[in-house]
Amino acid sequence: MHTSFSTQQVSITVDSGAITDSTEISFGEYQSGTVYVPAASGLTSLTWHAAPVLGGTYLAAYNASGAVVQTVQAGRCYPIPTDLKGSVGLKIAGNTDGSVDVSLKG
Repeated sequence: MHTSFSTQQVSITVDSGAITDSTEISFGEYQSGTVYVPAASGLTSLTWHAAPVLGGTYLAAYNASGAVVQTVQAGRCYPIPTDLKGSVGLKIAGNTDGSVDVSLKG
């Protein structure tokens, strides 16, 4: 049996300063996703923020261990943390300004 999934690919801006300058990811209809860090990127950490509605107020995402932060390297891809599965909107802050590609799967 073949199951159909919706997918989306987006390029987003990651800002090291104000989270308002990072691109919003519409995640509500998806179950998972992957972040692709370009080979020439200076990003080494991604700090996740979430909002209950698109265009809403983004808050730093936390789990039982603390802030949801991923250590990343250029030229690699990483899953969106499962702690964020119920979020509608996501944004990423980085250790430096940059961009990443994100694929989403519902």
